[in-house]
Amino acid sequence: MTESLTQKQCHLLAQHLPDNPQTVISRAHLLWGTARAYATGLTNAGFETAVIEDPGCPGEPMIFGQNAQKIADLMPRIPNWFCVNVAPELADELEPLLAAQMGCALRRQGDVYHTLTQPPPATLLSHAGVRLLTEDDLPLLLAAPPELRGHNPEQLLQKTAAAGAIIHNKLVAIAQNYALTERYGDIGVFTLPEWRGQGLAAAAAALVANWLQGNGRTPVWSCGEQNQASLRVAKKVGFVENGRRVYLILQED
Repeated sequence: MTESLTQKQCHLLAQHLPDNPQTVISRAHLLWGTARAYATGLTNAGFETAVIEDPGCPGEPMIFGQNAQKIADLMPRIPNWFCVNVAPELADELEPLLAAQMGCALRRQGDVYHTLTQPPPATLLSHAGVRLLTEDDLPLLLAAPPELRGHNPEQLLQKTAAAGAIIHNKLVAIAQNYALTERYGDIGVFTLPEWRGQGLAAAAAALVANWLQGNGRTPVWSCGEQNQASLRVAKKVGFVENGRRVYLILQED
């Protein structure tokens, strides 16, 4: 098993990653000390290969680097992963190498990135029952199901921003700024099944996007290409596709 990077090494790796929509999650969690990361060739001058797992997606690390063989050699020594997220230009070369190393086939799934470069629609910013959450809302967040409260509710309310739909004094939908860098902020949403289809996620996302823009960041939205519900919400808020990456997913027997 390969040793994960120390906090100091994670900070160094973050400085070597460009600040863009595809790196915002990795960079933020490296700097916050909440990522599990591995690297080869990491020095003050740069790195060769980096594997970065954020706490919200255990087992789904993002990979940065261009040497497919070195990446394939590294992955069997990294615990508990079942898919990797890579640049499209790397996928063709890496897929057969990983299949050989791991002894199983892989399947692909697109990962779509969007940015919001204009203000969100004003009509979404005044949805009844949807508002930005404050630190006083921590008990409300802690009482919500795990899908709504996330992996670290305290950090969410202290470091970044979240907006929620509150019905009968319960949180039923949330949009949260999951990762924040100097230039970008990633937004994730979740609505309880019985409350979907009412525009709650879009209204909450618009509030968080507005907060990010007011703080000098460009909002980012990413999701799998098959997630039509998420893509519809992104379009409703005004997000436009910015780029793509690829998931390579282990197909176990």
